[in-house]
Amino acid sequence: MSQGDEKELILGNKQLVSLFFVVVALCGVFFALGYMVRGSSLKSSAATADNPTAAGVSPSDTVKRQQPEPPTAEPPAQTAETAPESTRPAQDAPPTTAPLPAAPAPDASSVTTPEVGASYVQVGALARADAEATVRTLREQHFPALLAASSKEGLYRVLVGPYHQTTDVADAKARLKALGFSDTIVQKQ
Repeated sequence: MSQGDEKELILGNKQLVSLFFVVVALCGVFFALGYMVRGSSLKSSAATADNPTAAGVSPSDTVKRQQPEPPTAEPPAQTAETAPESTRPAQDAPPTTAPLPAAPAPDASSVTTPEVGASYVQVGALARADAEATVRTLREQHFPALLAASSKEGLYRVLVGPYHQTTDVADAKARLKALGFSDTIVQKQ
């Protein structure tokens, strides 16, 4: 063997620091590319969510998943004696966007007991005035919100529900998060 075949590579401090910065720059480039690819995939999934027919889901299916089903109660049969005295023509009736619940919703200031066996999304535990205002706000956004007693004196729980299916709970949590209620807790009563 001859001495000329072996070569030794010696790196000084300047070369090591330069190599380190090159590796950091490459990592930054790959991170930026990954971020851009993820951002474009989120935009396309958001467009699919905005236009559910493109994904093969009919808009009525989307509405059905977002709206909790009201309790079923059969209306009493109307007889000639109990028929309404005045009716308005259909053209004068205001358009309805959501089915009306069978029973009127309790007042925001009334404390109710949650239904046993149902799941609720707790938005918060607040002082009574704040809790009542939050319940009113949630009801304006078409959430089935209610005010419940808390184990801590002076606090009232703001609950959204009842829900009997986990998909309904997940949809409600997502809608609440979109409105800014990110610290919600799911409770089964």
